[in-house]
Amino acid sequence: MNLIYERYLDQVLGGWIGKSIGGTIGARFEGYKGWIELSPDEMFPQEIPPNDDLDIQILWLKVLEEKGAALTSDDMAAAWLEGCWYPFNEYGIFRRNWQLGIHPPYSGQFTNQFWETGMGCPIRSEIWGYVFPGAPDLAAKYAWMDGTLDHTGQSVGGERMFAAMASMAFFVPDVRRLASMFIHYLPEGTPIERLTRVAFQAYDEGASLRDARDRILAIAGNPEACDSQINVPFTFLGLLYGGNDMEKALLSALACGYDTDCTLATAGAFIGQILGASGIPEKLKMPIGDDLVMGIQYHRDEMTLSALARDTARIGVLLAEDLGTGITFDKVPALTPLPATATPPTMTLNVDYQGLPAAAPGDAVSIVVHVGGEMSQSAELTIEGPEGWTLTPQSATVTPVKRDISTTLHAPATVPMWPERNLFTVRLNTTSPITYTFGVAGAGLWQFLGVYYDALPEKDNPKQQSRRFNHHFVSLDKDYLPEPDIDVDKTYAEWSRKLGRSAVVAAYEREVDPTQLIGLAGPYCCYLKRTIISPEAREVYLVIGNSDSFRLYLNGEKVAEENECTMWAPFNNVYRVQLKQGENDLLLKLIRHREGSRFTLGFRAVTGDWRPHHNCEDWLVDLIDVVP
Repeated sequence: MNLIYERYLDQVLGGWIGKSIGGTIGARFEGYKGWIELSPDEMFPQEIPPNDDLDIQILWLKVLEEKGAALTSDDMAAAWLEGCWYPFNEYGIFRRNWQLGIHPPYSGQFTNQFWETGMGCPIRSEIWGYVFPGAPDLAAKYAWMDGTLDHTGQSVGGERMFAAMASMAFFVPDVRRLASMFIHYLPEGTPIERLTRVAFQAYDEGASLRDARDRILAIAGNPEACDSQINVPFTFLGLLYGGNDMEKALLSALACGYDTDCTLATAGAFIGQILGASGIPEKLKMPIGDDLVMGIQYHRDEMTLSALARDTARIGVLLAEDLGTGITFDKVPALTPLPATATPPTMTLNVDYQGLPAAAPGDAVSIVVHVGGEMSQSAELTIEGPEGWTLTPQSATVTPVKRDISTTLHAPATVPMWPERNLFTVRLNTTSPITYTFGVAGAGLWQFLGVYYDALPEKDNPKQQSRRFNHHFVSLDKDYLPEPDIDVDKTYAEWSRKLGRSAVVAAYEREVDPTQLIGLAGPYCCYLKRTIISPEAREVYLVIGNSDSFRLYLNGEKVAEENECTMWAPFNNVYRVQLKQGENDLLLKLIRHREGSRFTLGFRAVTGDWRPHHNCEDWLVDLIDVVP
């Protein structure tokens, strides 16, 4: 396949302009889940905001310019920590995991149960399609390397599909056909795949846009505004009901609400790419201009969309030559070649966890170390870990044939302190030794202080009396133990004796789950206590995800209480609290009214007024638990 360079450049620029137009229009409505009707003359705000949909892709272009096709997920992860402060939602989960030594794809899985299906990676798919024109499988491959930093299957599938579509949109100017070619990247049978097909079905049946939207929500909707399972289908509604009319498509996607900056930006990018910059109506381009507006630390030398398109097209041409994709370009200007850093290393190391990348004292974590690349002779591989850990085996011989080494990391069973971050180093002793650092997260350790409930109904409560044969009863307002002055040592010892084991609940993924110890059916109250060590006195955000009632004391002072039953989400309740330097005691009263109740707890930094919201702060990774 052949591309005329000027047309290729025009389409790349059209994509970046369309991305900017859509993101700008949708930004001020992000998170609004109602129906949105807007007239064309109301589309643009007075100021053009930065957009994470575009910013992170510009950072990926920097990595491509340095590494070429040799770039890895780890290269992108390191660049993110250096050049992009964004810690929102799944971005923050990735940043925390990476700082704990947890590499992709596990950085997108661990403690990410809520945000793993977020829109954060489908929105950054264009760069891979633009630099791999006519090579959809390559575009999807690199989209996977990107998406697994902070997401799992459904969202990563959405990014892979969009990347492959953008790769072929240089040759196939039909979104409907492109979608049918690459919908297989969406995991079969998942909500995102089923609802994407529902979007096309509703359109084909002649349903109105509003009816199509309502059908998607009714069949498998999600109340999270920024979830890919509904927003990817909404993106297609915009494209289907708008045709190749950018204004109509953007207003159609906007009408659906939810993650509007993302749905509009992706729809705008597709239409802009298909039309080319020269084909986008001037009234839509004029408010955007040529300025490249960014909100991260990293900035390019030339902060214009036209320079961004030129630099993107340069990488596309060089990668096609380097990888031999079969795509040729006519009338290409002289281009600066890729630097020496774009050469892949001769050998690589990586680690696969055979379970959670987390441990409590006494646990074992199984891993497989893989040696990749060229290997002509045997070499010794060693692993070093934190003091007290036992590694079996700690060393092994790697050969050109035997490249996978299975090792078990045994956490010490009796230690006074349990850090959140536990780092290990793999070393391959070749002529030029190489090393690889990875981590195991330390679980939070909660002492279980008993389970309590009212077996007898209240005498003056007729409803409870009528249910006395079938129910237990519980109340947040009732002190089942003398709060907060509980004799923790005595109560913990009593319940360890009752249960016949150490009464410790290990929060591996920040979830405090008493069912590790008890299986009592029906409502109940339980008390748990945790002691954490902070390296300094500081104000922090206490971030709680709850689906039921709770009360929390910090150093004897009540800092949080909610008497509610709701859907679990990680940020349901957030409080600013003060940690002392050294030991800090948490006492949790947890109520369960129903089966499946969930409770999570974590800490985020408070760095100053310029970041006024907890979701703009990084998670702490330097806390240490006192071991019960």
